[in-house]
Amino acid sequence: MIQSIRWDGNTITQPGLYAKLPLATYHRGDICDGPSVSSTVLRKLWDGSPAHAWAHSPLNPARVEEPDSEAFVLGRAAHHLLTAEIGFADVFVVRPETLEGEKWNGNRKECKRWLAAKKREGLTVVTSAQVEVIKGMAISLGAFPMVQAGALNGLIERSLIWKDKETGLWVKARPDVTPNDSGDFTDLKTTPSVLYRDLQSSIATFGYHQQAALVLEGAMALDLEASSFTLIWVEKSAPFCVRAQQLKDEDIARGMKQNRAALRTFADCLSSGVWPGPGDDRDDAEYVDLPDWKRAQIDERLKFELREAA
Repeated sequence: MIQSIRWDGNTITQPGLYAKLPLATYHRGDICDGPSVSSTVLRKLWDGSPAHAWAHSPLNPARVEEPDSEAFVLGRAAHHLLTAEIGFADVFVVRPETLEGEKWNGNRKECKRWLAAKKREGLTVVTSAQVEVIKGMAISLGAFPMVQAGALNGLIERSLIWKDKETGLWVKARPDVTPNDSGDFTDLKTTPSVLYRDLQSSIATFGYHQQAALVLEGAMALDLEASSFTLIWVEKSAPFCVRAQQLKDEDIARGMKQNRAALRTFADCLSSGVWPGPGDDRDDAEYVDLPDWKRAQIDERLKFELREAA
């Protein structure tokens, strides 16, 4: 059985698999005794630039605060409802339809105070409409054969935290489920569609192979079993279809190389204090080309237009 370290409320100084570490605390820039980075920032750096990564890094005192996406909230809530390892009410709270005798309005001072209070309590707010969606997702997940066989069983809400030997950065990953002993990691993702081409697009767009790679890297750094990574998708609207897909080793290997490149760049920028955006290294204007597909499309139409005019 994997041994977790129960977080004691203090700064983390030792690598480990941590339990009872609140999500908001996990994302803090000062949770470790040195600079730390997570998959979100590494992916922003890879897909955008160091400037994009720094704009959202918890280490940046002027960072852009991003609320949890609806997809993240729905997936996390459905998982809690399905596994019941941690009481739903211990993590989530349903936003009231009325507050102090008036209909809910997010711009009212009373509503803002209520939201701020729930955030301080570490609770994630969901609406009544979202609860109905969450229930539908949980029912579909519960009927899916792989889920019935235990694919989403394991240690919930665990944080993998380790120190990267090359850069000295602390690295964090937080899989949905840490397997007890199999090494088969599973992550739950919400999606508008479980059609194959749409899921391929989601993996490419959100860098889920890169996220998976960091989880497996963390497991290996902590001497945990790490053999595979499976995405279990559930649609976030009726009929709430479910689909499971295991990422290929070669794509996880690509993700590991992307993470390594991003870690090196992040460490260099942190050391220099310079976080360039795309094209910041130029003193003059650069040429820009039409993409090849658009050129071909235009040229083909021009052939037709000129032929018609002849």
